[in-house]
Amino acid sequence: QSVGVVRDEREVGRAALGRRCYLRRDAVFETRDVPGIAEALDIPVIGNGDLSTGGDIGRMRDHTGCAGAMVGRGAFGNPWIFRDGRALLAGGAAPGVPAARERFAVALEHARLALRLQGDTRKTVVEFRKHLGWYTRGLHGASALRQRLFQVERLVDAEAIFLAYLERAEPLVRV
Repeated sequence: QSVGVVRDEREVGRAALGRRCYLRRDAVFETRDVPGIAEALDIPVIGNGDLSTGGDIGRMRDHTGCAGAMVGRGAFGNPWIFRDGRALLAGGAAPGVPAARERFAVALEHARLALRLQGDTRKTVVEFRKHLGWYTRGLHGASALRQRLFQVERLVDAEAIFLAYLERAEPLVRV
């Protein structure tokens, strides 16, 4: 039934189709009708849903035959998902989890872009706190780090918190 409905969509000029899939915790896709749709159509079918690693992107393609993947929440604090997915789809290995220093640099650049776009206001910083927290997922002491980041009033406060974390986590070698 879904294939017929989708064929009707193609007939009205749709050039591609996005379709929701669900990756369950046991790494098996609940795809419903996606493989049949991807096989039946001559337009690209793009799968999305619960993609949080580059490996998830590859598994979706392998299981569904989708031509592409849309990543949503899996990219929150994890823009490296695109790099990793691209590497895996090309037959290579994922480059690995970025170190805290790289995460913090990207988080701060992301924050600067938000401030430039939305205005350098307290409101923008407060709204951005959650993003700062997402960049800390998986780090040692991430919960305490997030508690501090969720209280920042200015970007310089986040910079100081990140610097203090790095100084504790990566002590400087003094000569």
